[in-house]
Amino acid sequence: MAEKVQKGVFIIVLALVISVRPVVTSSADHRYSVGDNVPLYANKVGPLNNPSETYEYFDFPFCLPDLGLFTYPLFVYVKDQVIRKKESLGEVLNGDRFTNSMYELKFREDKTNEDLCKKTLTREEVAKFRDSVRNEFYFQMYYDNLPLWGFIGKVEDPWILNATGPRYYLFKHVNFDILFNKDRVIEIYAFNDPNHAVDISEDNETNIQFTYSVFWKATSAEFEKRMQRYSKSSLLPKHFQIHWFSIINSIAIIVLLVGLFSTLFLRTLKNDLKKCSNEDEDEDTEKEELSWKNLHGDVFRFPPHTSLFCAILATGTQILTMISFVFVLSFLGVLYPFNRGALYTFIVAIYAATSVLAGYNAASFRAKLAGPRQAVVCEAISYVFAIV
Repeated sequence: MAEKVQKGVFIIVLALVISVRPVVTSSADHRYSVGDNVPLYANKVGPLNNPSETYEYFDFPFCLPDLGLFTYPLFVYVKDQVIRKKESLGEVLNGDRFTNSMYELKFREDKTNEDLCKKTLTREEVAKFRDSVRNEFYFQMYYDNLPLWGFIGKVEDPWILNATGPRYYLFKHVNFDILFNKDRVIEIYAFNDPNHAVDISEDNETNIQFTYSVFWKATSAEFEKRMQRYSKSSLLPKHFQIHWFSIINSIAIIVLLVGLFSTLFLRTLKNDLKKCSNEDEDEDTEKEELSWKNLHGDVFRFPPHTSLFCAILATGTQILTMISFVFVLSFLGVLYPFNRGALYTFIVAIYAATSVLAGYNAASFRAKLAGPRQAVVCEAISYVFAIV
C-alpha cells in the first residue's frame, strides 16, 4: 500500500515538474526583462509629400549592420550584411521591407551618445543624401511592432544676401525616447538633434560619426491601449470641422438638385396630363406618345450582353460587401492604422471569400433573365471578374 502511495506521489510530482515551464521573455507576448535585446527593424524611406513613393532603408548609404554582433532568428539572407525579415502578404502589398539595423535598444537600458559607426561618404552618396534632404525624406522603423519616424536632414535658408543658396544638413544623431509599463513597451519616439548635423551642401567626401541615445521612461498607460494614439492621430477637431462642413455642403447641393428636378418633372407631368384630358385634342395629337411614357420600354428591355451584365453586377455586389466588412472591422477596432499590412491582408481574404457570393448573385440574375441553362456560363464569367 505504501509503495502505491509513493508511486502516486512520484507521478504527481513528475507531472507538476513537466507542466511547470520557466518564464521566458520574447517578442511574441511583448514581455521583456531588463537587458533583453528588442530588435529595431528598419523599414523604408520616402518623401513626406508623396507617401506612395518609398525606397528600402539601405538603398541609402546608412550604417550597415555587423552580422558578428547581431543575430535575428527567422530571417532570410539577402545581402552580405543586410538581412531581410520574412513578411506577410499585407506587408508586401503595403510596401514594407523590414531589415535588421545596427541600433541596439535593450529593454530599460539608457544610452548616451552611443557610437553607431564611422562612415566616409563619397561624392555620389553625399549627392544622394542631399537630394533626399531637399525633398524632405523621412525614415520609418518598427520597434516591438510600434512605428516610429524621423527626418534624414534639414534645409536652412541663407540669412545673408550674398549667400549662394540654401544649406543642406544631414542628421548624424538620433534620440530614442521609449515609454514602458512594467515589462512592456508602450510608446517610442525618434528625435533628430539639430545640433548634431553635417553640412552636405557641397559634393565633397565627408567623414561622419553616427551616434544615438536611448532614454527609458515609466508610464501608467496600459499595453492594450498603446495603439490608440495612432488611430486618433488624424482625428483632430479641425478635421472634424472640415468634414462636417463638406457633408453639409454636399447635402445642401443634393437637396437643391432634387428640388429642381422634382419641380421640372412635376411641371412636365402636369402639362402632359392636361393634354391627355383635353377633349378637343386632334386625332394626330392623341396618337402621339409622349417621351416620358416610353421609359417603361427602356427599363424592361432585355440587355444585349446578359452574361457580361450579370458578371459586372455580381462584381459590384462583391466589392460593396467587401467594403462593408472592412468598415465593420475598422469600427470594431480590429483594423487600425500602421497595423503592418493587416488591412491589405483582410481585403484580399474578404475579396476571395466573397467570390462565392458574386458567383451566386450572377447566376441568380442570369437565371431570372434567360433561364437556368445559361446561368453556369455567367457564373464562370463572374469568377473571372473576381480574379481580375
